[in-house]
Amino acid sequence: QDSTHKVVQFKGLFDVEMDLPTSQFAKDVLRKVENDSLSALLQEIQPTDASYLYLKQQLPKDSSLAYRRRIIVNMERSRWRRHQPIPSQGKRIVVNIPAYHLYAYGPNEMLDMRVVCGAIGTKTPQLSSNIEYMQVNPQWVIPKSIIDNEVAHRAGDSAYFARNRYDIVDKATNQTLDARNVSRQQLLSGKYRIAQKGGAGNSLGRIVFRFNNNFSVYLHDTSNPSAFQRESRALSHGCVRVAKPFELARFVLDNPDEWLLDRIHIAMGQSPETEQGMQWLQSHPDQETRNKIIGYIPVTPRVPLYIIYYTLWPDENGILQTWPDVYGYDKVMWNQLKTFTL
Repeated sequence: QDSTHKVVQFKGLFDVEMDLPTSQFAKDVLRKVENDSLSALLQEIQPTDASYLYLKQQLPKDSSLAYRRRIIVNMERSRWRRHQPIPSQGKRIVVNIPAYHLYAYGPNEMLDMRVVCGAIGTKTPQLSSNIEYMQVNPQWVIPKSIIDNEVAHRAGDSAYFARNRYDIVDKATNQTLDARNVSRQQLLSGKYRIAQKGGAGNSLGRIVFRFNNNFSVYLHDTSNPSAFQRESRALSHGCVRVAKPFELARFVLDNPDEWLLDRIHIAMGQSPETEQGMQWLQSHPDQETRNKIIGYIPVTPRVPLYIIYYTLWPDENGILQTWPDVYGYDKVMWNQLKTFTL
């Protein structure tokens, strides 16, 4: 509730572990201030990760006021991650929302690709997690928000549900229902699940990358690859669509054998690259069987994932670039920080 006792709902925009001051921290601060060691305290609590230090080096250089503000805002973002910095070593995946780009770093490789992120009304959250497993040809269980806003008004239109390969399932009985007999009010009730069958044309594409988070978002392929050609790619309902899904699958796997990779190829509707794959394809002409050659794929060890929002961040060549403030976060942060700057 707010100060007027009106119930206010806030939409979560990030899922990053934050440091909160403890009573012991307050005591330490008072003790150091009393001993006239405030400057030492300020030095002690500064971030030490590479991105923060690099931005700090840029600040004294001759630059425009607007650029200095952008540097300060992005330094603040790094400061929030003082105990959860984005590592500069080891296998990791970084998605920078303003750049609409994914960067996958490994000990001996680097992969990058365009991505589609959440639209303004359905922003992609910032988070830190780990890729745990992949699903090939996943079923898409449609979120209730999408049912309410985009599907419910098509109730009774069996051609629409058939064309999109949507099944309506009663949650209580797990029974699949005839779309002609389900009303708009029933779909809005929350008692029914709508799921799109896996395979070609599925909204998740051919593969999805799952990781634990509080927003039910994930990385996934898409049935609409033309979106990657757009300059502004804030289009999704919050998930991140990736332009090179097979390459990302190969990256997250630890020394995968050729037959595993070929099964993923086949299930994704691509041509096999091994003799074993070609022989298997000849003996399995049915498309549904091909789609199911592989489904669940564990990722071991798990691969760290960071979905971030930096309007100053290196591109795939390691060159610091300025990215558009697509969600308007820079402006909000600067309004809070400007009081403490000259």
